[in-house]
Amino acid sequence: MTNQLVLGLDLGGTKIAAGVVNSRGKVFSSVRVVTPAQGVKTDLAALFDAAHAAVSAAKIPWKSIRAVGVGVPGAFDPRAETVWAPNLPGWSKVRLRRLLEDALQRPVFVESDRNVQALAEAWLGLGAKRRVRNLVFLTVGTGIGAGLICEGRLIPGAHGVAGAAGWMVIDRQWKPEYGRVGCFEALGAGPAVARLGKLAWEKGGSGEMPKHDFRFQIPDSKSQNNTVRDSTSQITSLPDSKIRASITAEVVAAAARRGDKAARRVLEEIGTNLGLGVANIVCLLNPEVVVLGGGLAGIGTLLLAPLRKALRQWGQPLARKQVRIVLSRLGEQAGILGAARYALLKMEETG
Repeated sequence: MTNQLVLGLDLGGTKIAAGVVNSRGKVFSSVRVVTPAQGVKTDLAALFDAAHAAVSAAKIPWKSIRAVGVGVPGAFDPRAETVWAPNLPGWSKVRLRRLLEDALQRPVFVESDRNVQALAEAWLGLGAKRRVRNLVFLTVGTGIGAGLICEGRLIPGAHGVAGAAGWMVIDRQWKPEYGRVGCFEALGAGPAVARLGKLAWEKGGSGEMPKHDFRFQIPDSKSQNNTVRDSTSQITSLPDSKIRASITAEVVAAAARRGDKAARRVLEEIGTNLGLGVANIVCLLNPEVVVLGGGLAGIGTLLLAPLRKALRQWGQPLARKQVRIVLSRLGEQAGILGAARYALLKMEETG
């Protein structure tokens, strides 16, 4: 493959990322804007603006861009060529490829964000140092999804839904939330960390653990520089409703890093739940490596340790010994790199 330039677009529920990338994986520009999430027309306008901003920032003419790759949340149905993105209002059967090709006048290739990120990991992450033909990229943030690469090929499924790992079952006791976001996601994603953190704080009021000993740092809305209140000395002076609303996954992780026992128990519970899901994935697919990415991956060892422990307990004996569980090395660039990689591969296929 000659050294070609493509545009990678990463459409997310809260942000849009865009960047110009060459066939060696060099990023020439990186632009991020907020996703309006106000309907397809408004979101498309933001995506279009981000695309042009990225090309302008790379200081290259549009004629140098050979193609556009797009990673989308949810699923891309390759048969109907439509995008289903439940976290974005109005995105049920959107013909994104056709709309972007008309607007950008370039070949456009669309795939789910989890799948393109798996391609990025196999290309420039772990796969940059050693050839990996069987890889699972598990993204854990607000939701959970898995990009699957088996024998060097991406597995999107018949209708683009393969890798919807958040819907795996790790609890036989039905709860209404499982019907909204999936069992695995409800028990292992970012909102679950916040929910368990709030429950742990509330339990502190029952006498089992005094609230003022639960060292969550609560954002101080009066501060001009985003400093935080330390609950060890000030939490009791805040209204309970404000404290509860302020306990997020980030707050729980920060408390755990400072040694808070309750926060660490929360992360141990979440890590164990993630380990159950990973055990299912490993038993089914027998990958060489599972790469953990997304917002929760930044917590690191406090999640990885219980995850690996659960995998050792529940995983198929041969598969669990052979697989490696690692953190993503690509960070926030994974989306645009993966979208760019997908476009490059599709151009090779089509000649």
